[in-house]
Amino acid sequence: MKFEYSLIIIIFLALTAYVISFMMKKKHYSLINGLEKQKFELMDLPIPDDLRRAKDLQLTGQTKKKFDQLHSEWQKIETKAFPDLENYLFDAEQATDRLQLIKAKTAEKKVTILIKNIELDIKEIQTSIHGLLQSEEQNLLEVKRIQETYQDIRKKLLTQSFSFGPALEKLENKLTFLEVDFSKVSDLTASGDHVEAKNILNKIDADTKNLNYSIKQLPGILKQLTNEFFEQIQELKEGYNKLIEQEFIFLNDTILEDVHSLEEKSSHAKEAISECDIEKARSINKEIEDEINRLYDVMEFEIEARNYIVENQPVLDDYIEFVMEKNRKLLIEIDRVAQSYALNHDELIQAKKMQEQLIEIQDNFDTFTDGLNSRQAIFSAVKDSYVQHMKELKKIEEEQRVINQYLVELREEEKKVKDKIDDFEFNLRGVKRFIEKQHLPGLPTQYLDFFFATTERVEELSKELNKLRIDMRDIERLCEMCDDDVELLVERTEEIVDNALLCEQMMQYANRYRHTHPEVASAIAESMTTFNTEFNYNKALEQISIVLEEVEPGSFKKIEANYLEDKQKK
Repeated sequence: MKFEYSLIIIIFLALTAYVISFMMKKKHYSLINGLEKQKFELMDLPIPDDLRRAKDLQLTGQTKKKFDQLHSEWQKIETKAFPDLENYLFDAEQATDRLQLIKAKTAEKKVTILIKNIELDIKEIQTSIHGLLQSEEQNLLEVKRIQETYQDIRKKLLTQSFSFGPALEKLENKLTFLEVDFSKVSDLTASGDHVEAKNILNKIDADTKNLNYSIKQLPGILKQLTNEFFEQIQELKEGYNKLIEQEFIFLNDTILEDVHSLEEKSSHAKEAISECDIEKARSINKEIEDEINRLYDVMEFEIEARNYIVENQPVLDDYIEFVMEKNRKLLIEIDRVAQSYALNHDELIQAKKMQEQLIEIQDNFDTFTDGLNSRQAIFSAVKDSYVQHMKELKKIEEEQRVINQYLVELREEEKKVKDKIDDFEFNLRGVKRFIEKQHLPGLPTQYLDFFFATTERVEELSKELNKLRIDMRDIERLCEMCDDDVELLVERTEEIVDNALLCEQMMQYANRYRHTHPEVASAIAESMTTFNTEFNYNKALEQISIVLEEVEPGSFKKIEANYLEDKQKK
């Protein structure tokens, strides 16, 4: 039984191995057949027919060399690549038959790589052969296209020769060279050297494009140079001479030299045009244009400056006089106010400094006016000084306004302090009447000291304000202290009265418990003593309220609420 079981396993394994080997061989045969099919497809390509057709064209020169190279490459494929491909396929098939699957896979890989390389080589050969076969036709089409542009250029040179100026001769020479190259292309095409003909055609195409570009660009450059710039240079000369006749003066005057330099640059630009050097001619034109604009700006700047002076000279003259008069009045006002007030911001020094600035401005204005009258001033320099003086005068005027405002505010502040003193005295009298009206047995020493100190400070403030010359900075500081003291005094007075009246109500309320609660009777007696002898009404209130709160919790809040409610009604 054991033997039979082992035999079955061996048979099963043998069948499995056979099936697996059969499937693997089938897979490799299928791959080999596919690769062999690709081989036949490559071998059936009509490369030999294409080569024979190209050979029949009777090629010469570079074209013949190119054909020979392609023919040699095809022969290498036929004699070397195809046999190698056949050998690799045979090795793969033989290895598969022998179940040498790794060797078969290696051979298959070599076949795949070789087929790809052959495909690339054949594709390149085909493309090159087709190019040779079509080169004559392509060259003829290219010649026709280029000759159309060539004829347009020739026509423009004949009909518009005046617009090219000194460049005409150079352009006609380039046209002649193109004619020579066209003849070369015809000869090479006739002899069958289409590759070399194509090379010369490429050169003709590039030269034609460059010539056509020159034909389009040169007239505009030349027109700008000979018409626009020439007129502007003449205008600059005439304009400068007229301004000099009108006694204009230019700082570091090199205008005539600069104009002469422009004329030299114009000559250089013409030379560049005659050589058909478009970029150089355009660059010089740009330099000329920038320089012309700069010279226009220089002269226009002086003209605008003169117009500004004509318009603003009387304005500035009046403005200086106006601000100087304001400063004179300001000095008088500072002197007058300083007799009654201490000036703490150097107002007098500031006003004198402004006076010095104004004198300097006036001197500069007079100097430039003399220069204008004697025709020795540069208008732009005068304008700059006018503009600067206008700014300085506006700044001085603003400083004058600030000082004047401060002087006015001194009187206003003095009046405010006087009104404050009246309020302080009124509040002190009110506090005194209010505290006397309560008929308290006495007042705490600390409160009395503060009351008398506040009164003395208010009196001190009044004395300071009545001096012949007052310092409002010190007075305002003292006024703020009085304001704080009076406000605090009112608060303390109200606190004393509230504590005293609330203490009386608490003791009246506590009387209902004095016979039933000995501690209440004791607290009433102690509180009365503090109230009538020490005049410490806050302490007295605390003494009675603590004990009463123990007997009747919440009694203090209730009595306090009733007191405050009655107080608001009064």
